[in-house]
Amino acid sequence: MGKSNKIKETKVTCKACGHTWFYGKSEAVDSFGDKMSNLGKDMSCLTGCPLGCIPKKQTKDLSKCEKCGSKAVKKEVVEHEV
Repeated sequence: MGKSNKIKETKVTCKACGHTWFYGKSEAVDSFGDKMSNLGKDMSCLTGCPLGCIPKKQTKDLSKCEKCGSKAVKKEVVEHEV
């Protein structure tokens, strides 16, 4: 019998509309990296650096319902066998 692989994801349920979605570690890291990149651009703009003129990256707010926009969400880590 082969070794089973497990992946961890975050299950998010909106308390306002009941919508449920999942995201993985890579999506959380990407979202954080994009937010930090945008912060760096904002700081550059304040100092007069031309890097502040580069368009910001679109970020996905993982703590907000992607369907209704509510921030009233419940998060829990779940494991799946693959």
